[in-house]
Amino acid sequence: MNLEPLRRLQSKYSAALVAAAAFLLASCGGGGASSSPTGVGSLQLLPGTGSIYAGVPYTFNIAGGRAPYLVTSSEPTLVELNFTTSSNQFTFVARNPGVVDVGLDPDEVPRRTVNIQVRDSNGASISNEYSVLQNFFTGYSTFYSSTCATAGTGPAPEACSGTDTIVSFFPVSQGTLYGNREFQLDRVRGDYSFVPEPPGDTPQLVNQIRIRTDHTGRANARLRVAINAPTQIASYRLTDVATGVTTNFLFVIVQQAPIGLITVLPGGPVTFTGPNSGTCGFGSSDQFVFDGTPPYTLTPPTNVQVSPTTLTTNGSRFTITVGQGFPVTACPNGSVIIQDAQGRISSVSVTSSPGTTSIPITVAPLPLPALTCAVNTTQAAVVGGNGPLQVVSNHPRVFATISGNVLSVLRVASGDLIAYPTTASLAITDGTTIAATIVTVTVPASCP
Repeated sequence: MNLEPLRRLQSKYSAALVAAAAFLLASCGGGGASSSPTGVGSLQLLPGTGSIYAGVPYTFNIAGGRAPYLVTSSEPTLVELNFTTSSNQFTFVARNPGVVDVGLDPDEVPRRTVNIQVRDSNGASISNEYSVLQNFFTGYSTFYSSTCATAGTGPAPEACSGTDTIVSFFPVSQGTLYGNREFQLDRVRGDYSFVPEPPGDTPQLVNQIRIRTDHTGRANARLRVAINAPTQIASYRLTDVATGVTTNFLFVIVQQAPIGLITVLPGGPVTFTGPNSGTCGFGSSDQFVFDGTPPYTLTPPTNVQVSPTTLTTNGSRFTITVGQGFPVTACPNGSVIIQDAQGRISSVSVTSSPGTTSIPITVAPLPLPALTCAVNTTQAAVVGGNGPLQVVSNHPRVFATISGNVLSVLRVASGDLIAYPTTASLAITDGTTIAATIVTVTVPASCP
């Protein structure tokens, strides 16, 4: 078989293909065939270095390379990056590092070194090193001011019973103090309350308060601890209102006796003396309260009145009053207790006592009705004296008793022919008065 015609046909087609290829190359311009199909520029991660504050969003840019990109981190629990993206930007928020780099200066902000790597679809990669800094946004610096007594040579407690403590906050973010920023404090646990400013004489105590930093980045809050608060660990929560970021704080409350005294003028003892030996003392006395911390609460003893029972300002007046009508065996006595807002205590002793002048003993009616053989009893009223009264008769057939303020006289029949005195003398005494009151009653000489 003759194959020569077929070889000639293949040769013509080959020449045509070569010519067509030459034409395409020529149409691309000079040197066009020498460019690499993967040449898209060097892969870069921007910024190339720097510090990252925890809790703050950061945006990175990818330049060059060929999408998609694989983004990873050497510390995935700190900087959580492990994803593929076709975008040239990505954003993340770093967590606060718990373990920091060794060899840091004590005055440096604690930080942790992290590598962030980007690999493109061509296999090119870049890895940059960054520092993740601790960033406790609220309460980065906290300071307590109180009037608590020091324990020996050590510092004063952060708070103590019955006193106020000023806590100062210096919120810091990315190394910058924040001025004119609002924060909220919430009581979590403890025997204390927040006091809105200005506190005034009778402030409203609250469990939640909002404060704002001044131009220097400082905010103050007032804590008032209960008067009888025991030693304890208390806590509160600070919230950045704009972002909702919260931080919990612990502080120590120490039970202490309040410092300083309450002064009461003219003070005690206040003594009321009765006009006579049968009357308890009565009357009123004005007193003035100074020093301490208002408001003051006043507590009187039994049967003693004070008015008012609450004083709201330093130098206020109150009145102690003892009324009339108490028996001499139960005259009011005791102390008025004054307590201020911080638990300081003062007292004014009050004494009511009868006088030394005796009350004359009087009997009515006088003279006593005469006793006869038919009417052998009579009664009269007796007043005066000091205490229980007693009566003694000098007549052998006349007997007398006193019950309360009633004198009762009884003639007893003789049953014989003896002539007895026709007058009976009754001596009435209170048991303390030397001179007795003598009254007489007429009786018959004898009665069957």
